[in-house]
Amino acid sequence: MAKQKLSSAEGNLGAIEHSLTNVEILIEKYQKPLIYVVVGLILVAGVFFAYRSWYKAPLEEEAQAQMFAAVQYFEQDSLMLALNGDGSNLGLLDIEDRYGSTQAGNLARYYVGLVYLHTGLYDEAITYLKRYSPGDKLGKALVNGNVGDAYSELQDYDNAISYYKKAADSERSRLTTPRFLMKAGLLLEAQGKYAEAKTVYERVKKDFPETSEGYEADKYITRAQLLQQQQ
Repeated sequence: MAKQKLSSAEGNLGAIEHSLTNVEILIEKYQKPLIYVVVGLILVAGVFFAYRSWYKAPLEEEAQAQMFAAVQYFEQDSLMLALNGDGSNLGLLDIEDRYGSTQAGNLARYYVGLVYLHTGLYDEAITYLKRYSPGDKLGKALVNGNVGDAYSELQDYDNAISYYKKAADSERSRLTTPRFLMKAGLLLEAQGKYAEAKTVYERVKKDFPETSEGYEADKYITRAQLLQQQQ
């Protein structure tokens, strides 16, 4: 019995040694390619770190400094100076063009869209607003709402309603959701879609009863109902 166990153990050791030999052969065979892969990964990581530290970070800081004056002009309603600059400071268009890969450059797209929206260039506003990448749900709600406003001004009501609904659903907030739902409802009424408008108003009343839109929802529900009956 002892001999059997010894024989079995020796067999297991032999199998292990054989496996180790195979592993050693594989390692020796693929040693150079493995080293190349590891070195390549280290180089990529180094390049990425250098890019972030020595290029991207200074570029971001530079873009933010340029944005400061442009945003100030925007807040003062000096929209053309905000858009085109003042000779000493870049305008939003140049900031977006030069620093588009930075967060500040991305934000410049949003401001450019707002300037065009406020100055009646609605197609241009839509283009820039759609190119903006919001960083949070509230930002997404606001940009979708502004796109909806631009489509509404162009009397493209189907797209306007679609974006108002997107804005309402992007962030469930008592500050934004009922406002955009009401805008969608009013445009649905303008299209004669009174049943859909009523449904939207009822949602405002149910989900946001303590907002100003919620307080006024009943009269819009009644109006939509009466108009529906007259169709």
